[in-house]
Amino acid sequence: MKWFHRPAGSRDGLDLLAFTLLAAVVLFAPLIKGGNRPLPLLTLELAALPLLAYPLLRPVFLERLPKAFLLALGLMMLWPLAQLLPLPFSLWQSLPGHALYAEGLSAFGAPDAAGMRPLSLVPRATEAAWLALLPPLAVFLVAVSLDETALRRVVYLFLAMATVQAVLGLVQFGGGASTTFRTSVSDIGTAVGTYVNRNHLAGMLAMALPVALGLLASRVGRSRAGRRYQRRGLVARLAGAIAQPSRFNQGMIFGAVCLALLLGTVFTRSRSGITLAMLGIFLAALFYGLKLGASRSTKLAVLLGVGGLALALQIGLAPVLERFSVEGALEDGRWAIYASSLAGTAMFFPFGSGLGSFPEVYRRFQPEEFARFINHAHNDYLEYLFEGGLVAAVVIVLFVVLYLRAWPRLVRRPRWGALSFMQAGAGLGLLVMALHGLTEYNWHIPANAIYFALMAAVFFHRGEPEAAVETEAPKAKPTPQPQVAPPTAPAPRPPVRNPFAD
Repeated sequence: MKWFHRPAGSRDGLDLLAFTLLAAVVLFAPLIKGGNRPLPLLTLELAALPLLAYPLLRPVFLERLPKAFLLALGLMMLWPLAQLLPLPFSLWQSLPGHALYAEGLSAFGAPDAAGMRPLSLVPRATEAAWLALLPPLAVFLVAVSLDETALRRVVYLFLAMATVQAVLGLVQFGGGASTTFRTSVSDIGTAVGTYVNRNHLAGMLAMALPVALGLLASRVGRSRAGRRYQRRGLVARLAGAIAQPSRFNQGMIFGAVCLALLLGTVFTRSRSGITLAMLGIFLAALFYGLKLGASRSTKLAVLLGVGGLALALQIGLAPVLERFSVEGALEDGRWAIYASSLAGTAMFFPFGSGLGSFPEVYRRFQPEEFARFINHAHNDYLEYLFEGGLVAAVVIVLFVVLYLRAWPRLVRRPRWGALSFMQAGAGLGLLVMALHGLTEYNWHIPANAIYFALMAAVFFHRGEPEAAVETEAPKAKPTPQPQVAPPTAPAPRPPVRNPFAD
């Protein structure tokens, strides 16, 4: 079956072009350090420009997204630009947290000390951070505007890339420092994929795992053709699987993908990544049990967990378990970073220090016991509040409320198919990544930000082809025929007299 038919018009050609470019972005995003380098990030930003032309030419997202979601997107994109607007120096120095910098500029006789300065303390960093928002924004708007078939294929590409990253991570873990597949000299003896940090790979894999579990659940669920085998023995069930080879083969493929993602997450040796992956499996089993039946969903989760544990024991779990020791849990001192970040947030509230300015501004609040450079707060929420102030808090609250309100609409669907299971998996993946943001900075990694935007587009997509209950086409009523009187027998003719008979 072809992915797309030949375009019959400009609209079909535009859809094909947008899908192709979106697929290229999804596949390219993590290949060079997770996109967290100037050249790959510039490539993604340039690709975002033609992608953004698609929702401008076809603003389908205006119909598929609630107004509160559009408001949150608008605030997210406009507030950094507002932080770049020039302000009089007298007003600028009166802003919360700016007095010390104003005294420094005046003491050193800066030429612009009496001129105009933007609200952001590091304008170039704010400009760069705003440009980095363009790729995830473009991916979200294009994905939410695609039809269900194209959206499903983009998700397949995402799962394929996640599987490649997981397999590459397993090779790196097994090969150690001598493997030629290692793309980073840091975190030797762990799975990092093409990322720089193992936690970023763990965030990607933990986000992809519930989606793969949802697609697996949609393949092992009861089908119309197999319902008559559900209460029979093993032979009858195997006969049902053989009668539907495509569903059986797809189930095997998605099962292998789930095992690869689980193993890849385990051998990243990321404490938060492993914990959230287990939470994703538990929530997926609990939620899919509402649609497949508790026993069937529990058996599926147990089978996946036992299979993953057996393979993990075969590879070697000792280095992974060492990461969960008390010493390992306290060695990075993130609580001190959180406390100092909160102090900076309170000082710059409600306007913030400027998007992207955390690495340079945080030095003012960095504890003395940290001799190394701290580039992120290891908590996305604290970092955004530090940089964005009240507006960042409003955006976060809006997205959380919209996320919670979207679940009832999904649960109440009268009938579930592959797209519904995929959307539920995307919703669980969003939850996993949002929780991971409490201990990491995945949203500051371009590849993970793009994948998070893709999962959000899948979850908030309004296309519901499976929601309508299939009914048989009504049979056409026979047209009434005019009543025709039954033919009457001809009247008997009078007997003809034969004169010769006399």
